[in-house]
Amino acid sequence: MEKENKLGTMPISKLIINMSLPIIISMLVQALYNIVDSVFVSRVCEQALTAVSLAFPAQNLMIGLATGTAVGVNALMGRALGAKDQERANAVAINGVFLAVVGFAICAVLALLFAGPFFRSQTQIDYIVENGTDYLLVCCCGSLGLFCEIMFERLLQGTGRSILSMYTQGLGAIVNIVLDPIFIFVLDMGVTGAAVATVIGQFCGCILALIFNLKKMQVLKSAVVLIPFSMQFHLPQQLNNLVCLRQLKLGDHSLCMLSV
Repeated sequence: MEKENKLGTMPISKLIINMSLPIIISMLVQALYNIVDSVFVSRVCEQALTAVSLAFPAQNLMIGLATGTAVGVNALMGRALGAKDQERANAVAINGVFLAVVGFAICAVLALLFAGPFFRSQTQIDYIVENGTDYLLVCCCGSLGLFCEIMFERLLQGTGRSILSMYTQGLGAIVNIVLDPIFIFVLDMGVTGAAVATVIGQFCGCILALIFNLKKMQVLKSAVVLIPFSMQFHLPQQLNNLVCLRQLKLGDHSLCMLSV
């Protein structure tokens, strides 16, 4: 039988420390990705370090989008589980994973369109622009691991298992530290190699977070089963609703039926 969720039984003072410390460590480890990249890239040349440094604000915006979305899902998950509403918890998990994919798609498209102009607005040195653009494109177009990792971690935290999210971040950071010198120096990929190592580390953390969720959480097990059904039936209904609302605003009432 599954052990009772500590969020509903542990004393508040002890719970705050028990939940907050792993989350604080996870956030510090998340910052290690940028620090480690800077340390290794600085050995290439000064301009390479500048290219990576100029990409950090865009990366932080991406992390902020992923974290903000996941925190909202975390709150909804906690409320649903507190009310013992398993069906709503399943729906929250499904929508959370879907929003993570949407966030990834938005960042990838924005990077493809604006990575070059973003760097040219800050410098006219071709080496910095080219390497910075490559670094940001790899990080953004490979950010599915980042978005899903953060989402899966927040789902774990929503059930009181914040210590597991620390393990996933730790694995990703260790993989990044190991792969950075290999891709940058051994394979001679330079700044792009740092980005590739970061993305691989994030995907490793994402996979571990997914494994923890599938082993520890009945919610995500149910969500994985329901996601194909949701994508097949509910998403087309919502798109149909958006089209119909648009037609109603334009005064076109023909062949328009809102779905529930």
